[in-house]
Amino acid sequence: MDYLQNQLKNNMNEITIIDLSKAASAEKIAPEQIGALQSSFMPFFQQAIEWKEKAMAIKVTNAGQKEAMKDARTARLALKGIRVDTEKRRKEMKEESLRKGKAIDGMANVIFYLIEPIEKYLQEQEDFAARLEAKEREETRQLREIESDPYWAFFPQTVDLGTITDEVFASLLNGAKLQKQAADAERKRQEDEAAETLRIELEAREAQRLENIALRAKAAEQEETMRKEREAAQKAQREIQDVLDTERFARKAIEAEDLREKEESERIAHEAAQAPDLEKMRAYAAKIRAIEMPEITGESVRQLRAGLKMIHDGLEMIER
Repeated sequence: MDYLQNQLKNNMNEITIIDLSKAASAEKIAPEQIGALQSSFMPFFQQAIEWKEKAMAIKVTNAGQKEAMKDARTARLALKGIRVDTEKRRKEMKEESLRKGKAIDGMANVIFYLIEPIEKYLQEQEDFAARLEAKEREETRQLREIESDPYWAFFPQTVDLGTITDEVFASLLNGAKLQKQAADAERKRQEDEAAETLRIELEAREAQRLENIALRAKAAEQEETMRKEREAAQKAQREIQDVLDTERFARKAIEAEDLREKEESERIAHEAAQAPDLEKMRAYAAKIRAIEMPEITGESVRQLRAGLKMIHDGLEMIER
C-alpha cells in the first residue's frame, strides 16, 4: 500500500499507473501467489485504465457545457462501480485468507497439543536429578531452619541454609549459639542491674517515707507540747490576772469599807453634834405630818401638791 501511495501523484493530469505486480512484490509475497492475486484484480485494473483516458479528456470550463458535465457523471459512476467491485473482491479474498489462516493455525495446534505434553514429560525426565537435588535442598533448608530458629538472629542474613555444607552450617550454628549465650548473659546482667537499681530506689523511697512520717509525728508532738505550754501559760496568766483582780477588788472593797466607816463615823459625830436641833426638827416634822393633806384635783394646783408631797416625804425622813 505504501508503495502505491508513493507512486501516485496528486495532480490528476500526472497520474501514472504502474505494473500491478509491483504492489505485491513490495510485501515479499511468493511469485506464484503474486500471479494469482494479479489475475484476480487485473480486470478491474484494465477497466480503470480505460476510464482514465476518457475521464481525463473531459474538460468543463463553463456552466453551459451540459453534455460534458453529463459525461463526467457517467465516468464518475463507472469508476465508482469499478471501485465498489474491487472492494468486494478484496473482502472476499481477505475472508478466504482469514479462513485459510485459521485452518493453518488449527493444523499447527493439533501438532502443538501432541508435542507439548511429550516435551513436558521429557523435560521432567531430563531434570529428574535437578528436581531431586532441589527437593533435598528444600528438605535440608527446612530442617536447618527448625534447628537454627532460636539462634536465627545471629546468622548472616544472606545465608542459604539449603546450599551450604554441613560443616559450614555447624560452624554458623555454633557461633550463633555462643553469640546468643553472650547476649543472654548481657541481657540478664542488665536486668539484674536494673532490678538492683529499682530495689535501692524503692528502699530509699520507703526510708524517706518513714522519715517523713517520723518528722510529721515529731512535729505534731512538738506542736502539742507547745499548745499545752501555751494553754498553761494562758491559764497561769488568767490565774495571775484573777489574783490581781481579786486583790484589786479586795483593795477597792477595803477602801470602800474604810470610806463607808469614815462617812458613818462622820455622820455619827455630826448627829451627835446636832442632836438637840434634830430632836426639834423631828418634833416639828411630826406635827406637820399629822396634818392631813387635802384632796386636790385641780390641774392648776397639781404642781403645788407635788411640791407639798416632797416636803411631806422629807419630813418623814427627818422624823426617822
